[in-house]
Amino acid sequence: MPTKKSIDFERIRRIIIIRLAPLGETVLMTPVIRALRQRFPDAHIACMTDSIRTDLVRANPNLNEVIPYQSSLPRLIYCMAKRSFQLAVILQPTFRLVLHTFLAGIPYRVGFETNSGGRRLLHLAAPNDTNQHETARYLDVARLLGIEPESDEPEVFVDRNSQAWASEFLRHAKINGDSLVIGLNPGSGTTYRRWAKERFAVVGNWLQAEYNAQLIILGGPREADLPYELAASINGQTTVITDATPMQLAAIIQKCNLFVSNDTGPMHLSTALKTRTVALFGASNPVQWAPIWPQHKVIARNSMEEITVEEVVSAVQECLDGASVATN
Repeated sequence: MPTKKSIDFERIRRIIIIRLAPLGETVLMTPVIRALRQRFPDAHIACMTDSIRTDLVRANPNLNEVIPYQSSLPRLIYCMAKRSFQLAVILQPTFRLVLHTFLAGIPYRVGFETNSGGRRLLHLAAPNDTNQHETARYLDVARLLGIEPESDEPEVFVDRNSQAWASEFLRHAKINGDSLVIGLNPGSGTTYRRWAKERFAVVGNWLQAEYNAQLIILGGPREADLPYELAASINGQTTVITDATPMQLAAIIQKCNLFVSNDTGPMHLSTALKTRTVALFGASNPVQWAPIWPQHKVIARNSMEEITVEEVVSAVQECLDGASVATN
């Protein structure tokens, strides 16, 4: 297998990054996009991702192109081959994707060792080490190319249309710019990662009583009536959003002063948008998934039932006090 020295870096003019993933992983791969742009400032860098998230990824200024993944194998191979990429960066340990880049004739391929293929068809392969933060795992692949990233913090960019949409939405909800806006995210893809809505309600009522906060409750299609049930348990006015696109979701979270969330995609969006976040972890792995950047607070226990209202209130106070200090 060729070594790093055998890759002709002067030849690299067109790069494709591949990561087919849920929202959180899509956000957490952004340090690799930034690092590749720093290493190859003049290259054409494309990213292949799931079609539902292309609007969010396309706004990244470090990318020249976003390519929606196609389920048709011939179309997928042709889509990559016709663009004449010289380097494929595959950010998931899936041999099928490595094979696709090989069949597309991409000369250099780097990524993770895969369960079914090991290092096969990869010029450079990193161990798939999940005993570290997910951003560090992705950056292991970038380091194969001799890149030492300036930062491991993810980033998300919100386009102007979505910023305007969010402003108009808040105007209709009678949430003005002088209000303290707090986002609550009671759902997640799996129920064992959800903090009890009754406890979210206690925190929500406390935020309204203590800070006169305007509350926005976010939810997705998997959460059914959960956001509305939480809203009904809060004494004051709340605003519920359940049908936003990923980009619209980002635009709303960007308007929040603080975001309280279970371990789920919107939590990763919030941290990438630099919105102060209180992240709640029960059965999921905080080493791999919890935000590691100092402006956020993580409460991690063996189960969600072990997280108390008092702990969350304390973390919220710390975040809000920190935000006050930062702006004074």
